[in-house]
Amino acid sequence: MFAVILATVLLGVPADLKGKPYPVLPMPVECYTVDNLLDAIYAVESKRGKELVGDDGKAIGPYQIHREYWQDAVEFDPSIGGVYKDCMNKAYSEKIVRAYWKRYAPKGATLEQLARIHNGGPKGHTRNATLKYWQKIVKNMTQ
Repeated sequence: MFAVILATVLLGVPADLKGKPYPVLPMPVECYTVDNLLDAIYAVESKRGKELVGDDGKAIGPYQIHREYWQDAVEFDPSIGGVYKDCMNKAYSEKIVRAYWKRYAPKGATLEQLARIHNGGPKGHTRNATLKYWQKIVKNMTQ
């Protein structure tokens, strides 16, 4: 809790979270893995595979991947191969998400940064607009 208070004092609270608690995981971050994060994203994005098309048809699959996201990932790691429609497959989509993170996440990225990049693009971890998404992820990870 002290770290959250200190971070709030030093960094300030983002405008869209004023008056709301900053989303914090109840256990030390070391207790959570990228696999836990991917599971939470899967739940939030597609209700665990029940809604495979979203954003008015612009995103597909269990992780709701947009075509541009897929193109960035495959360009970064051509060994993934495939076609955009393959993003309907969970295992394939996970490879896309991991490649996208390798391309855009800062070295030593936190789970929060990864989630916010997934939601908001290459600079998503710096955008206040992705903070509400992180709240959804934290809520899912702690249920």
